[in-house]
Amino acid sequence: MERKKRLPPALPDRLEPAERPEELVDMAKAMEEPVAGWHFTGMDLSGEDLREMRFQKCVFQSCRFTGCDLSGASFEDVVLRHCDLSGIKADRTYFCRCRLTDVKAAAANFIDCRLVHLELAESSLRGANLTGASIEQAHFAAVDLSDAWFSECRHKGLVLEECTLIRTSFFKTMLKGLDFTTSRMEGITVSNSGEELRGAIVNVQQAAELARVLGVVIR
Repeated sequence: MERKKRLPPALPDRLEPAERPEELVDMAKAMEEPVAGWHFTGMDLSGEDLREMRFQKCVFQSCRFTGCDLSGASFEDVVLRHCDLSGIKADRTYFCRCRLTDVKAAAANFIDCRLVHLELAESSLRGANLTGASIEQAHFAAVDLSDAWFSECRHKGLVLEECTLIRTSFFKTMLKGLDFTTSRMEGITVSNSGEELRGAIVNVQQAAELARVLGVVIR
């Protein structure tokens, strides 16, 4: 069966540079309107309450969202470059046709989020919580997922390339078809039965590591 093609962000040829960007976002929030068609640079929304906000066809360059509440928000056709999302609360947040590059999202909360047609590259999600996430047609390249939680996730068309998976939890997430061979994997967490690993694609070194996880002694 042919793999479904991942769709890139659909952006106009030119986006309007946002002047006084924080005020622009505040205004959209007050009017309950989407934030659409802007190029934001250096914006600081740290600690802001942006629940249920909608961001459409925007580029965020070197912006800060640290500690922001984005629960129930949506990002559609959005690019984030060199942004800090550390500590955000993004329960039930929807990302569709988004590209995130050099993004820091340490200890971010993405519980029950939905990631569709997502590109995530050269970024860190150390300690992030994606429990219950739905991931479809996503590509993670050179992403640090150490100490992250991918428990009870559903995925389809997910590609992991040169990622770091140290102490990452995949509890009750079926890994069938996922190729881990280019990634670093150490001390991951699965259930006692190890059923999550059935059908996962690993190299010889990773197989030995997984055997230790399951309590198998190799001599």
